[in-house]
Amino acid sequence: MGGRNRFEQKVTFWGVRGTLPTPGTETLHYGGNTSCVEVVNTDLLRETETSIILDAGTGLANLGDAALKKGKRDFHIMLSHMHYDHMIGLLRFKPFFSPDCKITIYGQRKCGLSLRAIFERFFEKPFFPLSFAEMSANENTTFVEINDLKEIKISDTRVQLQPLNHPQDAVAFRVWSLDNEISVVYATDHEHGSEVDQELVDFSREASLLLYDSTYAEAGFQRYVGWGHSTPTAGATIAAAANVCAYGLFHHDPESSDADLESYLLPEAKRVFRHSFLTVENQTICLSDLPDILRRSGGSKAV
Repeated sequence: MGGRNRFEQKVTFWGVRGTLPTPGTETLHYGGNTSCVEVVNTDLLRETETSIILDAGTGLANLGDAALKKGKRDFHIMLSHMHYDHMIGLLRFKPFFSPDCKITIYGQRKCGLSLRAIFERFFEKPFFPLSFAEMSANENTTFVEINDLKEIKISDTRVQLQPLNHPQDAVAFRVWSLDNEISVVYATDHEHGSEVDQELVDFSREASLLLYDSTYAEAGFQRYVGWGHSTPTAGATIAAAANVCAYGLFHHDPESSDADLESYLLPEAKRVFRHSFLTVENQTICLSDLPDILRRSGGSKAV
């Protein structure tokens, strides 16, 4: 092992945009795909790994393509909630249509519907060419309802859960490394300003990385109260109170260009918490390297 830690945790951002996919030249650097983050825990000694997918926005399509090329056939997808921007990638998630793939979906039952029933409604004619019953996913997908759970084990990986403040509810996830030494908190979508903020501080305490809903600038936030989203100032305040190692601004507003993110959103966060950065589509971060990366990056926009 040459002095390296046996257990490694990597985070890949397959989609960092919120609400609506936003392709175009003005969003080219940070990306236009909607929410999808992959956390991979590796045991370097045993040469085994567990991949956990957080949300199924449009970034999921590229994740699925890359995973199939690597020969992966086992997928674990955890849904923070079921709004379209967090599920729409399932429409072109090729493993969903491959009979040799095994997929486990973790999410909440809602509005009187089981988790499976929600998927049956999502894949329903005339909105999609196939019904769920006609898809390979009907046979190869297992649904795990996470209502009221505080923790769940996926393979050898521990995942903790925390309710968020969002219309029809949402859930934050804290995914731990195999040795429970490092962790990433995924907290989108959340509107600050309730008692849930302190719960999220406690939930995120000492995390290696906090990914937080940073959709709107503080100056204009009052126009969006009740929409279920937050600001870089609120995220940085939570990051500082929780003493996390780094805070990644996430769920970028589709109306924010790359220049907007760099000129307005990131400086707002850095005024409160120095180790803030903008998440970038297709970027992979090894969390054990994060302290060194932050030292080298200094005041840069991304890590």
